[in-house]
Amino acid sequence: MDNTSNFPEIITSDRPKQDAVITIGYAILAISFIAYCGFDFMNVNVSNDFFQNTFFFHYLASVGYLLVLIFSGAFGVRKIWYKENIHKAIILFNIYLVSAYALNKEFIIFEDSVNWLRGYLILSSLTLLSFRYFDLLPKWVHHLLYVLLGLAIPLYLYLALFVAPVYSFGAIGIILFGIGIHSFVPLWLLIASIVLVKFTYKTAKVSFHWVWLGVGLPIFFAILFAWQWNSRISNIERITNQSVLHPDEELPVWTKVAQTIQNDWISQRILKSNLIYTVASDHFGNWDFQPRRASWDEARKHDPFVYIASMFSKLSLSDEETIKVLQAITDAHHQSQERLWAGDNLSTSYIVSDIDIYPDLHLAYTEKYLTVRNNENYRRWWGSREEAIYTFQLPEGSVVTSLSLWIEGVEQKGILTSKQKANNAYKTIVGVEQRDPSLVHWQEGNTVSVRVFPCDTKEERKFKIGITSPLAQENGRLIYKNITFRGPNASFAKETVRVSFVGEPKDVKLPSSFEMDIKGNYLSEKSYDPDLEISLNAEDLKANRFSFDGYTYSLANYQPQLKPSKVSAIYLDINNSWTKAELNKLKPLLESHKLYVNNDNEFVRLSQKNWELVEDKINENNFTLFPFYKIKNTTQALVITKGKRLSPHLSDIKKSAFAQKIGKYFADGKKVKVYNLEGEISTYISSLRELRGLEFANGTATELLNLLNKNQFPVAEESDSKVILHDAQLFISKTKGIDTTKANNAPDHLARLFAYNDIMRKVGPHFHDDDFINDELIDEASSFYVVSPVSSLIVLETQQDYDRFDIKHKENSLGNASKNSSGAVPEPHEWALIILFAGLVVYALRQSKYRFSL
Repeated sequence: MDNTSNFPEIITSDRPKQDAVITIGYAILAISFIAYCGFDFMNVNVSNDFFQNTFFFHYLASVGYLLVLIFSGAFGVRKIWYKENIHKAIILFNIYLVSAYALNKEFIIFEDSVNWLRGYLILSSLTLLSFRYFDLLPKWVHHLLYVLLGLAIPLYLYLALFVAPVYSFGAIGIILFGIGIHSFVPLWLLIASIVLVKFTYKTAKVSFHWVWLGVGLPIFFAILFAWQWNSRISNIERITNQSVLHPDEELPVWTKVAQTIQNDWISQRILKSNLIYTVASDHFGNWDFQPRRASWDEARKHDPFVYIASMFSKLSLSDEETIKVLQAITDAHHQSQERLWAGDNLSTSYIVSDIDIYPDLHLAYTEKYLTVRNNENYRRWWGSREEAIYTFQLPEGSVVTSLSLWIEGVEQKGILTSKQKANNAYKTIVGVEQRDPSLVHWQEGNTVSVRVFPCDTKEERKFKIGITSPLAQENGRLIYKNITFRGPNASFAKETVRVSFVGEPKDVKLPSSFEMDIKGNYLSEKSYDPDLEISLNAEDLKANRFSFDGYTYSLANYQPQLKPSKVSAIYLDINNSWTKAELNKLKPLLESHKLYVNNDNEFVRLSQKNWELVEDKINENNFTLFPFYKIKNTTQALVITKGKRLSPHLSDIKKSAFAQKIGKYFADGKKVKVYNLEGEISTYISSLRELRGLEFANGTATELLNLLNKNQFPVAEESDSKVILHDAQLFISKTKGIDTTKANNAPDHLARLFAYNDIMRKVGPHFHDDDFINDELIDEASSFYVVSPVSSLIVLETQQDYDRFDIKHKENSLGNASKNSSGAVPEPHEWALIILFAGLVVYALRQSKYRFSL
């Protein structure tokens, strides 16, 4: 017997009828959906004028198809649910769904959907639309469609309940403008899904259990997520509540949370629930239909799992504490920077990287030109001005040495001043007067922040940042890595890269996109590549010198000096970046040394009996903050550490008792021997190293054991006349006096790098003090134009702006760095010769004029 004759009335033959009304519906739905995606992709936003609104396009599409159904006799309060009309109804509801999300861009009901929710919505819509062709599909597809239909039901139920509080507004909107109909779309889709089940399950010969399977899956995952959510929040609450039992705890409570929290997508949603994700308290009784700004620079999002879980438990940490945790475990200092203006519609449209590499000096100077575009296409009441904030990740030992901002098409160079003056000027001009400045600040972790204002729709803004870098050495090769940044989206940015070698490189390895021009430079133009890497042979340094202000600077190879060092106590600073293999290699030290492990800022002596304690701690903490001040005998102590770059910055814990004790400890001139097992270095250790608080070495466990057997340890000896560039394996010496018989043959970057490292050395012991910035350090930074913890570069619009904030260019200074700089800055005696020569020229001209007049 032919079973197709018993198929529900929706399908009346082996092939669906070619219904013109349905064909028109498919066409309208496809056009509306493609237009919505296109507007979204191009960041086309709504206008204040209703009839120029992108939503109005989608609204016309939905009303248009509604009229088609009315005139074809397929629409009515009851008629639309008939078997012969249900597919037309589903098409109509989906057109209205697209229109509803377009309207949502102006009247915010849902924050931006997370990616999985977007995919879920599209899959559910396609499932409902596909039921028109149910009988043409294989049997196994029928089972799949029933599962997918079951999946759609909880989604539409969730959406219908979520918008339920605005049904009353929607009803009024239907009467007045017809727009309110959008609030009922999820409810209609839910009913349509149930109607499809009703019409098909008896005759399709597919068990209804497949639908229940689909219904159960999202409910199961929502329950599982809520259980995990509640469990982790309970653990956070336990840590924070039990902190009162430890009144002598020297670190803030949030550090313990950051150390122990499981660092995955669930925990990040928990931490961002108060900042980014919609939670239950944002919803009921709190409708304002306006986008909400967060204290975190990331678009607000809607995740149903987060919303449902937040109904049962919420994070009690303050926003400030939550942000600190996120900064420690997600490397997100960029998102949490203070903003004076929004930057939601900005993107990086073009990048130019102009790179000078000095092969025989193992240095590089990079000028990065960035163009910022404001993609806003409608005028808000406060205008379209936005603030661009960039965070540049610099190679180890690098320093910012120039800044420029283009104002009305003209390049304006930055002036170096104290960090406080620059910050005060920027905040006053941007926050109150709303005019042109740009600013670059030093930050921990080898980063700097750059701010540019205003970025509006009238023109693209362009700025330049110059960075002087020592080149790292790896296996006999010099490595140059692209200067990466975070800030306005650069996903679609083009980048032009020009590489110039000042000297003769050997065995250069460049990406295949580079081509040599007639001048011998290498050029490439393609999409921005943050992973760009250039390498060349590490040749011997040439004899070099640069003279400035009565001193001569020269660069030489550095080899760590191994000094006798008897270590009696070894402290293991263990976190989840360690491996059991590394621990097992160190276990023999139990026989020859006193071994301790840091356990909650207390040292526990290790033995064969409690060695398992060490192994258990491998997976215990995301990072550690080693309490160096608790080491009694500094000269005979060694700390073995290993870490990931993610850890709190010193500035994050600056007000804690822990930081104060660390600061006092290093201010007393104490230096601890620290050996970092091969791999990454935590930001905490890296900052202490850069501030010259540690005798630091890096290598494998085997190399460490060899040093201990020989009672040796590498010692870096720095002074007012010598600084070390560790990763580049170089040192720069500074000697008083100038040999006038020799010309400068090196760029001024030598003096700049010396000054930066010298400032870091002097700041080091006092970094935790509130008054570590002093006139002597600012003067040194101003002479060499280096951005540091005490100094910043700023560009203001007019000379009057500089004058009223007492920001002045220091005359006897290197000024902003530039490409191919010879560094030939005239010395006092040279100035005398120049003045004498100029005087002779003027005298000769006057005599010539006098003779001519006779």
